[in-house]
Amino acid sequence: MKKLLNFIKRDHPYVYLGGAVLGALGIKMASMQPSQLSFLGSSPLLYILAGICGLFILLALAALAVKLSHWKSFSATAFKSPAMVKAARYFSYVLCVAVLLLFIDRPLMSFSVMAGNSTGADRMPDGFVPSMLYMLHNGATFFRMGIWTTVRIALLGTLIAFVLSLFMVTLRIQKPDRQDNDLVRFIKCVGRNFASAYITVIRGTPMMVQAMIFYYAGFNIFKGTGMSVTEINQVWSFFISGLITVSLNSTAYLAEVLRGGIESIDHGQTEAARSLGMTGWQTMIKVVFPQAVKNSIPAIGNEFIINIKDSSVLSVIGCMDLMYATTSVSGIYFKSLECYCIAAVFYLIMTYFSSLLMKAISRKLDTNVRELPSSN
Repeated sequence: MKKLLNFIKRDHPYVYLGGAVLGALGIKMASMQPSQLSFLGSSPLLYILAGICGLFILLALAALAVKLSHWKSFSATAFKSPAMVKAARYFSYVLCVAVLLLFIDRPLMSFSVMAGNSTGADRMPDGFVPSMLYMLHNGATFFRMGIWTTVRIALLGTLIAFVLSLFMVTLRIQKPDRQDNDLVRFIKCVGRNFASAYITVIRGTPMMVQAMIFYYAGFNIFKGTGMSVTEINQVWSFFISGLITVSLNSTAYLAEVLRGGIESIDHGQTEAARSLGMTGWQTMIKVVFPQAVKNSIPAIGNEFIINIKDSSVLSVIGCMDLMYATTSVSGIYFKSLECYCIAAVFYLIMTYFSSLLMKAISRKLDTNVRELPSSN
């Protein structure tokens, strides 16, 4: 809000260009047919608002003409004088109010009428947006279940993966010391190689393939115990299988994220902790790990956002996530493009608000927020 107020109070060099674009949009909206909920209709106020838009366009065209004729000395003309720039800024405020009123009266009210007619229709309406609204209204139960499942899998999967990645990165960074006996050296080597192999395999295979392998492997294990298909589905559900897939997949990526966070800590802190009498484990738990986790918060939040999107591949095993719900609605109404556009909007909303949450947490912890690429 503070940035918006500062933007409003400040003079801008592109006030004429921006105002001309807004004025053109305002005239375009004023020429639209009024809806049943229109409060302007064809009243004089409509023409006044359109006239404001037209006047600013004329002002911008005059400024453009002077700019072309005084290309090198335009800053010395009347259009760039402080009084004229300030007057144009105040005029742009009036223009914004006019365009806002036109937007509410024409596109917004028309959309409200269309939404009411689409959601209350007895059959699929014609048109791209009306059919989207119709399927969104009638398939709301499917979409709610899909969104809830997607959020749960992404959130729980990231939390479980974070816990597992702490164990995995502990194995990954183990190095035999001179004072270790043969058994400890052997355990450290096996743990290090196991973590390295696990991370390599998981990061080198698609999550869709992993979902299929984990689900059918678990199904065959339970089937070998003599359980029926109904009993297996109660224990080894699609949700549990999908959650395990996301958790194990994210563990490999978060382990590398935490390893990078550990390596970013100054080695002098480790030496200082050891000089104070701390053991290796005490140094890692009390000095290194807290700082590494704090530095990795942006990447961990980024992994959560990735899991929201990548959980869509779990629909191949029948997990009732947002993608599976979208496919179900698409199969009911035989409308694919409209359904997948609805899913794209839902994914965008979830990832956008998750990004805002990640930035707020990082700002609270005083960490650097970076736009990180997809780990998958």
